Amino acid sequence: MTSPDHPLPLPLALCVLRRFEFPRKLGLFDRLFGRSLSTHGICWVHTAPGPLWKLDLANATHRWIVYGYYEGPALWNWARSRKNAIHTIVDSGANIGQTALYFATLTPQARILAYEPGTAARSWLQECVSFNGFTQIAIHAAGLGASPSSARLVDDGGAGRHGSWNKVNDSQGEPIQLVTLDDELARLGIETLDLWKLDMEGHEGFALRGAARALAAGKIRAIYIEAAGDAGRESLGFLAAHGYRVHGIAPSGRLVPWHQHHDYENALCLAPGAQAGTS
Repeated sequence: MTSPDHPLPLPLALCVLRRFEFPRKLGLFDRLFGRSLSTHGICWVHTAPGPLWKLDLANATHRWIVYGYYEGPALWNWARSRKNAIHTIVDSGANIGQTALYFATLTPQARILAYEPGTAARSWLQECVSFNGFTQIAIHAAGLGASPSSARLVDDGGAGRHGSWNKVNDSQGEPIQLVTLDDELARLGIETLDLWKLDMEGHEGFALRGAARALAAGKIRAIYIEAAGDAGRESLGFLAAHGYRVHGIAPSGRLVPWHQHHDYENALCLAPGAQAGTS
C-alpha cells in the first residue's frame, strides 16, 4: 500500500531514461514499463516533473505523467520559454491535475485557476494540491459555460478514466454549476489572462462564448485548445473571428503553421499583438 510517505518505487531504468527526450517517448516507455506499472493501480508515485502525485497506473494517460511530459513536450517547452511572462493561467477541465501539476512546476510564479465541476476528480485534485503545498493553485467547483446556469456532468469514459471524458449536458449525470470566464475574471480582479487551457470534451465552444468580452478586448493572451472534429473547427473559427492567430507547437516548443494531423490535435491561439515566445 503506497502513501505520500511511502510512494511506489520505480524501476531504476525508468528513472534514468525519463530524463531524456526523443520522438514517441511515451509510447515506447509504455511498451517497456506499462504492463508492470499497471498492476499497481491507484498509488502515490514520483512524477517525471518531480512532485509526488496520486495516479492510477492502470490508466495509460496517468502513466504518461510518470514517463515524461503529459501528452508530449510541445506545450510544456513553449510554456517554459514564456515562464517569465505567464502570470495567470486558467485550467478548465482540470480533472485530477494532469496539467495543473506541470503548470505549477514549470511556471511556479503563475496564479493557476483550476476549474473542475466533477466531485470525484476535484477531490483527487485537492488532495494532491494540498499535499504538495501548491498554494498558487486555486480550485473552483464549477465548469465554464456560455452563461451562469445549472447543468449535469456525465461520465462518458468509465470508472478507469476518472472523469477525464466527462461531458456537460442537460439531462444526465451529476448536477453541476456553470459560470462564465468573463464573470470569473471580473470577480477575481484579473485584467489579463496569460494562458487558458481549454479542454472540455466538446464543450469548448460554450466556454468561449462565455468569454466573449475578454476575447473581444484581447485580454486572453493565449489559448491552448483541443481542436478535435467539428467542435474544434468551430472553436478555431470563433477565435479567428476575434483576431486570434492559430498555431501548432513543435516538440521543441517552437510555433509552427497550424495543420490538424489527427482527431486529438491541440492548437495554440494567440491574441492580436501577443508575443509567440520560442521561435
